[in-house]
Amino acid sequence: MEQNQRTDYILCECPLDNLTGFVGDLSVHYPLNLLKAPRLCLTMIQAEDSVEYQPFYLGEALTTTCEVAINKTVGYGICLGDEPERAYCLAVLDAVMALNDAQAPAIDRFLAEQLRLIQHREETELSHIMRTKVDFKLMEQA
Repeated sequence: MEQNQRTDYILCECPLDNLTGFVGDLSVHYPLNLLKAPRLCLTMIQAEDSVEYQPFYLGEALTTTCEVAINKTVGYGICLGDEPERAYCLAVLDAVMALNDAQAPAIDRFLAEQLRLIQHREETELSHIMRTKVDFKLMEQA
């Protein structure tokens, strides 16, 4: 998975409380300017035909977008659903990561910790799902 996709995945899947807490601590170091407040919109979802590899639009998805600026560095946030806090946090982190300043190691540590939590949650979910799996070979023996 590409680094940007990995970062987006982590930030969209991590618990909102963790994200808002981290961004709140991080934002005290920067002069934030809210350019576009979080708002709902519809976004076209593009897919690719698996036979002819032609792009087509699957449909629309409800998303929340936000735009902030730190000095002249603009950050954008977009996420699926009605999540204004997450979109704001994504925009702030996008701007801070573009600065690539002294906060970069703290962001990397936060992303690594959140990825670990997400992986643990997914493993737990998978183990619960696997407990419900039916073994049809055992059923044939009866």
